[in-house]
Amino acid sequence: MNWNQLQYVITIAEEKSITKAAQKLYISQPSLSLSIQALEKETGIPLFERNRGEMKLTYAGSLFYEWAISTLHSHTQLEWKLGDIVSGSRTLIRLGLSPHRSERLLAPVLERFYSMYENCDIQIIEQPTYILRQMLEEDKLDLILDISSPDTINYESELLVKESFVLAIPDSLCPFSDPPAHLSSSAALVSDSQAESVSETSNRNFFRNIVKSKKEEGISATPQIHLPALSAVPFILLSEDHDLGKISRKICETAAFHPNIRCICTSSNTAFSLARRGMGIAFLPEIYARTTSFPDIHFFTPDHFHDTRDICAVYRKNIYHHAQFQALLALLREIVPAIYRAA
Repeated sequence: MNWNQLQYVITIAEEKSITKAAQKLYISQPSLSLSIQALEKETGIPLFERNRGEMKLTYAGSLFYEWAISTLHSHTQLEWKLGDIVSGSRTLIRLGLSPHRSERLLAPVLERFYSMYENCDIQIIEQPTYILRQMLEEDKLDLILDISSPDTINYESELLVKESFVLAIPDSLCPFSDPPAHLSSSAALVSDSQAESVSETSNRNFFRNIVKSKKEEGISATPQIHLPALSAVPFILLSEDHDLGKISRKICETAAFHPNIRCICTSSNTAFSLARRGMGIAFLPEIYARTTSFPDIHFFTPDHFHDTRDICAVYRKNIYHHAQFQALLALLREIVPAIYRAA
C-alpha cells in the first residue's frame, strides 16, 4: 500500500468510473485497474462493486475511503509543517476586515505581532462582510475579523467579543432643552449598568457634565436614550444590504419608531463622518464609542434594545496554520476584547 493507491481509491470513488479516474490521474486505465486489484488483494476485501462500468464503494470501501482522505490530509499537513521548519522563509497572512475595524483595532495588534515576528508579511484587505466571506471561500484570504460565518462545517468562527450598538449624536443636533432643575426618574443614573437614561427634559450641557464626571470616576459612560425623543432629528442610515443597516432598522421597528432619514450610505466610517459634521444621527457599532473622543459628538445606547452580534476570527477548519498565523490569532484573542472593554 502506498500514497498513490490512497489517492486512486479517492478519485475512483468520486468519479465512479475507472476510465474517468485514470484521465484525471493522468495514468493508463490498465495500470489503475491493476493497482486497485493489488490493493484489494493486500487488504483481503473488495473495495468496489463493479456494475456495467460503474464503480461503487462497498461498505468496507466506504470505510477505507474515509480513512484514505484523513490519512492523505494528515500527510499533506505534515509536509507543510516540515517545509516551514526547513525553509525558514517569509510567510504571508492575508487578513480581511471592514475599514472601521481596521482603523480602530489593527494598530496595537500589528505592533505586538511585528515585535515577535519579522519574517512574516500581513496583507490587509478592507471590504464589507459579503466580499470578505466570498474571498475566504475562494482562498484569497486566510483570516477575517468579522461577524460569524454561517458555514460551521468548513469554517471556524472563534468568538472574540459580543458587540452592541450606539447612536452617534452631534452636539448641534442634541434635541434636549435648557438645563433641568433636577434629575427626573427617567434621567436617573442606572448604577447596575453604569449607564444613564436621558429624557427630553435634559440638555446637552447637563449631559456633557454628567459624562465628564463619570469618566473622571473611571466609569464608562454610555447613556441610554428613548428613541421617540429623536423624532424631529434627521438620521443617517446604512443601506439595507449592510448588516448594521438591517440591525438599525430592527432597533427602530422594536421601538415603533420611524426615523427621519436624511441620508443612506454604505460605510460606517462615512456615516460617522457625516454625523460629526452635524448632518444627522448615525447608528454605529459600539467600537466607535470605545475608541472615539470628540467634544462635538456623543454616544447613546437605545434604552429598549440590548441585542448584540458576535465579532469573530473566522478561518478555514482542518488545514495547517503556521506559527505566525497562530500568534496573530492569539493577539486578536487578547487585544480585541480589551479594546472593547476600554472606557
